[in-house]
Amino acid sequence: MKNIAMMKWLLVGLLFISLSSCMKDEFLESRSDMYMVIDHSKIQGEFSLSNVNIQLQEVNTQVTTAATLVTGADTAKANVTYGTYTATLEGDIKLTIDGEEKNMKVKARQSNIVVNSESTTITLEMFLSDPAANFVIKELFFTGTVNGTTQNNGDKYILLYNNSNDTLYADGLFVAQSTFLTITKRAYTPDVMNEAFTTDQILMVPGTGKQHPVAPGGNYVIATNAIDHTKDWPNSLDLSTADLEIEMSNTANIDNPAVPNAINIAGSLFMHNQGYTSYVMGRFPEGMTTEKYLEENKYSYTYIAANGAVMTQHKFKIPNNYVIDAVNLSVKTGFEWIVTAPELDMGWTYAGLMKVDKDRYGKAVRRKEFGSLENGKPLLKDTNNSTVDFDPAVKPSLMK
Repeated sequence: MKNIAMMKWLLVGLLFISLSSCMKDEFLESRSDMYMVIDHSKIQGEFSLSNVNIQLQEVNTQVTTAATLVTGADTAKANVTYGTYTATLEGDIKLTIDGEEKNMKVKARQSNIVVNSESTTITLEMFLSDPAANFVIKELFFTGTVNGTTQNNGDKYILLYNNSNDTLYADGLFVAQSTFLTITKRAYTPDVMNEAFTTDQILMVPGTGKQHPVAPGGNYVIATNAIDHTKDWPNSLDLSTADLEIEMSNTANIDNPAVPNAINIAGSLFMHNQGYTSYVMGRFPEGMTTEKYLEENKYSYTYIAANGAVMTQHKFKIPNNYVIDAVNLSVKTGFEWIVTAPELDMGWTYAGLMKVDKDRYGKAVRRKEFGSLENGKPLLKDTNNSTVDFDPAVKPSLMK
């Protein structure tokens, strides 16, 4: 009897295993029509998509199903087995921004997609991806603030921005202000503007390579004086948490020991408070030390002054291929020329409407947004034309 009972339980167990296996096979064999709706609402302006491919990978089996978005369509379709999926999308996009065309990539990703019905619909939110994306100059607050007739020159800042989907490092970035003025056009001899940027004010972010990480969509703030200016100037800014402080001359410097000081490569960068200058940001090539740079890039030139005298100047030049980003500044009714090669910047922006504009104080220039990064942070406009890339005469973003 005991053996018969054991055999009964064995048969029941085998039957249960068989039924369970059948149910599992039946579940895996069940299929669903998956509809993938493409959401491109965060992409601004005119655009066209091409080569948009979607991969659907089942988490447990690692089986991948491919789908293609038909040109002009907003929905793609695939037939998949029941399971849990991760969807990834990649494609090409041609954007038209203020009449200029720019080729970039689009991507999207969604995980933990449970498929357990005959029809499944998901939404894939596209974000822009530029393989060449890097740091950009997001904002320049160069005018300072004023109380009555007293001006504060110490609450200015340069805001750099990680415009990519990867963590970047600010170590070794340089920022330079132009010697030439955008309100005074002169014939400089020799003329090297198409190959280099002329300056005598260059600062550099210290670090060994990975000491100053900046997350995607993150800011890196370089302040003139990294202190809380609102303690004495209520309409000013609190810059005490800046990432870097400009090392000024003794008379202009108020040091915050909690904020690292910039390295002065040449001169001491004192931002022109009327916006008659331009700025570049970039990196020296590998192996280029500051000493070697200063020795190899001396630039002596002449020009004819208004009184007819021949003037000679000795400055430095930054080769254009060192430059990652450039912004030309001027005033709305006093602009004469840009002082960078057009390949670096074809336009200019402003905070003041005219020369010595008393209403310029408390105004900045800020780069426009035109899409989203993978983490949802803004993708900033970068067409190498500051006229269309920047909003002029805006309230500084760091001002409360």
